[in-house]
Amino acid sequence: MNEEFAEAITARIRGRLADTPQLAHLAALVCTTPFVPFPLLRDLRTHAMPRSTLALEAELCQSDVVESMASDGFALLRGPRTGLRHAFRAAMLGDERPDATGLREAMAPGLQFLSPLLRLEERIVWSYVTAEDFLTAVDEELAHVVYSVVRQRRLRILEWASGAMMRMPEDVLQAPSVWLLAQLCRAVGLPHPELSWPEADFDRSLFREAMALVPQTTVGIARDGSRLFVGPVSTQRRIGIRVPATAPVSVRVVWEGQPQGEELTEVDRTVRTVTCGRNPVELIGLDGRVVRLEPFHGARPPEEWERSNLYDRLEEARESQRTMRAQVLSVSRGATGYVVRLLEEPTIHAFLPHSKAEFPHLSREGLGALLNGAILVRIEVVDRSSQGVMVRRVRSLPSRGTLTVGQRCRGRVVAKDVDGMLVSLNEAAGVDQPEFEPLLGKLHTKGLLPVPGWEPKLRSTRSYPLDVDDEIDVVIVSIGSTNRQIKLRMTESEAPVAAGEVRIGDRVLGTVRQKSYNGIRFDLQGWATAQGPDRPPLPSGLTTLVLNTELSWEGRWFFGGGDAREYPLQLGDRSELVVTGRHPVTGEVLSSLKRLIDDPGRTAVRQLRPGTEAFGVVLRRRNRVWRVRLEPWSVVANLTVGQDVADRLRKDARVRLRIERVETLERRIRASLLRIVETPAPDEDDPHREP
Repeated sequence: MNEEFAEAITARIRGRLADTPQLAHLAALVCTTPFVPFPLLRDLRTHAMPRSTLALEAELCQSDVVESMASDGFALLRGPRTGLRHAFRAAMLGDERPDATGLREAMAPGLQFLSPLLRLEERIVWSYVTAEDFLTAVDEELAHVVYSVVRQRRLRILEWASGAMMRMPEDVLQAPSVWLLAQLCRAVGLPHPELSWPEADFDRSLFREAMALVPQTTVGIARDGSRLFVGPVSTQRRIGIRVPATAPVSVRVVWEGQPQGEELTEVDRTVRTVTCGRNPVELIGLDGRVVRLEPFHGARPPEEWERSNLYDRLEEARESQRTMRAQVLSVSRGATGYVVRLLEEPTIHAFLPHSKAEFPHLSREGLGALLNGAILVRIEVVDRSSQGVMVRRVRSLPSRGTLTVGQRCRGRVVAKDVDGMLVSLNEAAGVDQPEFEPLLGKLHTKGLLPVPGWEPKLRSTRSYPLDVDDEIDVVIVSIGSTNRQIKLRMTESEAPVAAGEVRIGDRVLGTVRQKSYNGIRFDLQGWATAQGPDRPPLPSGLTTLVLNTELSWEGRWFFGGGDAREYPLQLGDRSELVVTGRHPVTGEVLSSLKRLIDDPGRTAVRQLRPGTEAFGVVLRRRNRVWRVRLEPWSVVANLTVGQDVADRLRKDARVRLRIERVETLERRIRASLLRIVETPAPDEDDPHREP
């Protein structure tokens, strides 16, 4: 790098750095990355200033432009970093156009110490400081990020995006993909900048896909024969249409005079007007949903007549207490009820309170097929002004159909909970809904088939390797007198699926294909170690499942309480695995990550002595005995406390213990409580919380 480049940058730097040209020059070279690894700092110094010494690096690290330091690098303060980036861009795009040949090549080795997302952020800032038209390149880079979040449900990327949008230059935030990332962060409750509507052209297909993760809101419309009004729902705009709840809310209006459409923004706050006459109009949301308004004839628009007639029909159904079919669409926020669609009036979304639904009380992931099929409801409240409808579920007759005790049949898993599964038996029993009640059988934990890596005494049923909609073979154990309490026991499939020539203990290589709560599925690619001549290559298309209990020896994974979607492996990552067995139902290969190393818990038990003090995390309670996981080992101790202390203990509480007795062979540990270190707040939404 020549001296003209250094002079062009330092001449534009203001503030305290302007008094030290060499220090300002070095700081400007590292300003494009949010975190500066020490090897990157060394490479840039030796490339740009070969006659300088290590003292210059130390001077920069000790200066007041550095916000924080770690063992492997440092970060610049936001204010000085922003000024340095502006100076860098002004120098690169100024009249003198200095020669920066070789700078990017010198940065490449040091940038490899950054994570992939931080390297992406650095590339975006580099485009900003070196390119005149940088928005196009930025939008293309971030469009891939949006696709990863939406299509692969990699929601944790949004945690990076939330911070990156605060660190990027303000000019970069004008890219349409940045606006989309801000809306996705808003949808999941992460901090995000308040951005105006993107002025540049954008890919509408990308916007439609991203809106799948954005909640809906309602805006009102009205016509007077010459104009269309779009704004907040009110007595003047009683017709409501559902659109994505972005900030700002946007609707595109298409009519004869504007065939390409006109974008109306902030319609959730202000009233927008379009002069469209009496022609037909189409309103298109960002999610692609189209609302068509027919030609205006007469004194009132046709949608007003249609809405009035619709609510007249709903009022008549409420007064006559007519039974109607409905389909459950989703769970309302806070799990206080359900959103249902009336099949006779498909444009109406009604609210079914949990108290009026009389469904089994399940976890949020466990509603399963109770959200499928039809139910019977009666309308209880019709509010024309707010366009709200509330319904009550009508219970049908219970029927066991053709089911008998001891019968073997095939059912579909519709819900998973901590202590069992619900299995739909409607098809096996020949019972239709909604003429009869949903025929659900309960498969308790003790009725599940044993699986390598899953133990019913320690593991929750949520960690069992079966997902909602999987079909299994079960045996009817008992049927209650009202045909509503059906207990099941799982049995092995009559036609097990072949899973290739793998054996327990084999080491294989796999690539992450899918992540779910109970585990991570890998595509097997080959053997990890050399195999004998009698072992053929693995067949193509073979998959393996690693349960969340087989991800790590660390406690929350070892005890089945960790969500495998939070494990730090992403789609496409490659890893070595140890085969542990076969799935008893599907025949799929089961593998383990943690068994690549020895169990540290065995060593921990041998080293524990009576009188030793340790910290632990409460797992659960059985009568007066609490199960506690000792830190930092995956070892369980039994803790017996008095009733006065038991009232203050709950799941996930952190306690300090004294070891009283250790049985090494059985790995049994008894302990006494010294004190409660930390008690978590109770989760009111968790129906299975500890008392």
